[in-house]
Amino acid sequence: MVGCLAAGVTPVVAGASAAFLGSITSSAVLGLVFAGRTVQLLRATGQVSLPAAVLTTVFGGWFMLAPLLYDVGFLATAGTQSAGMLISTFSLYVVIAGLSDGPA
Repeated sequence: MVGCLAAGVTPVVAGASAAFLGSITSSAVLGLVFAGRTVQLLRATGQVSLPAAVLTTVFGGWFMLAPLLYDVGFLATAGTQSAGMLISTFSLYVVIAGLSDGPA
């Protein structure tokens, strides 16, 4: 969830273009919803929500790819890609834990 917040704030702080700002901010809100749902279900039931974890992983990948497509500056690229790497790493771990038989 922290990664989604970081990805959403980075374009604002870095002064990125309006297109990049809108794309990343709206994606960060959706990623936050899926990450929050994953955490909520994991705490309540001890089970992983596989669809939410997979979609969170996809958003993490998007955060790593988007700065290259929009050709933004160094700060926006570094911040958004770092947040995307953080999101993808942990959400992919949750996906793998959800596919295995053991607890997350």
